[in-house]
Amino acid sequence: MTKLSVIIPIYNAEETLSKAVDSVLCQTEPELELILVDDGSQDDSLSICREYTKKDCRVHVMTQQNSGVSAARNAGIAVASGQYIGFVDADDWIAPEMFHRLLDQAKRTDADVVMCDAVTAFPDGRTQADTITQLSGNSILKKSDFKPSLLLEMAGSAWRCIYRNDRYSDKLRKYPLAFPLGVRFSEDRVFNLYAFGQANQVAYLKEGYYYRFVNRESTVHRYHADYFEAYKKAAEEIEQAIRLVWDDDPELQKAYQTQLVGGALGAICNYYYQTSPLTAAQRRSAVRRVCEDAQLRNALERTNVRGKARWLKDKNIIALISYAKLANTRHNR
Repeated sequence: MTKLSVIIPIYNAEETLSKAVDSVLCQTEPELELILVDDGSQDDSLSICREYTKKDCRVHVMTQQNSGVSAARNAGIAVASGQYIGFVDADDWIAPEMFHRLLDQAKRTDADVVMCDAVTAFPDGRTQADTITQLSGNSILKKSDFKPSLLLEMAGSAWRCIYRNDRYSDKLRKYPLAFPLGVRFSEDRVFNLYAFGQANQVAYLKEGYYYRFVNRESTVHRYHADYFEAYKKAAEEIEQAIRLVWDDDPELQKAYQTQLVGGALGAICNYYYQTSPLTAAQRRSAVRRVCEDAQLRNALERTNVRGKARWLKDKNIIALISYAKLANTRHNR
């Protein structure tokens, strides 16, 4: 039995792909398979993937029309044979001992999910620890241990975790491992809500093994016409996950409604990005539509609004526009 299946979703990643792949193939844990899923790349990514199949029999390549990261990960999950499944993004890399340490912890604790810390890496060589601040050291967590604030902090990323393959777990088969389709924000969070909510226990290692590369120059803030709609879709998926596997916990639902409020503020900033094609009148109208949105109004009623969220609740269009302009100037977007 293969201990681990590692899935890398790939889209136009020719410049960073080799570093990501090499970091997986150089793991101190040799009993793994690497599934490279090319999501319709237009550059040389697929050729790079195929070259790796000639060098290492553990590498498998899948191709699909461009369908997004969730669909690519799901395609890999469908064929994964490993007892556990892990994910690496094509522009990141991992420490050589990462999967050995996570698998060892899984064996010691019989945990369905094992998580480690990460390290944020910047182009100039600087690094910054990305840790779970509410946990002071290695931990074993039962479902009842996940208070809303802790779940909010831990559930945001799938790439720092390994998950027991649901075909090897009766507990995880009710809602099998799958990323939500049609969700552009918080897809990892939705995935983890189902995984954590069904896991026998979640093990946490307070050691940074995953290196997440953040290129601020390339991640230019762009205008997205459907920004707010995408956040609303994510909120709906999150609400459903809490209802199905977290007993519709009202405190948890309330905590996650704050994300939709934050998404509304982000959408208002997005209307005022330098790359936005909207006229001044169209921007103002868009801000008003956000404030009057029924789903957002419901979220505002269910949460303790303060600060900028109060402007949303009060439909203070002038204050929200001023905030967006100031925030965008501060962040050069």
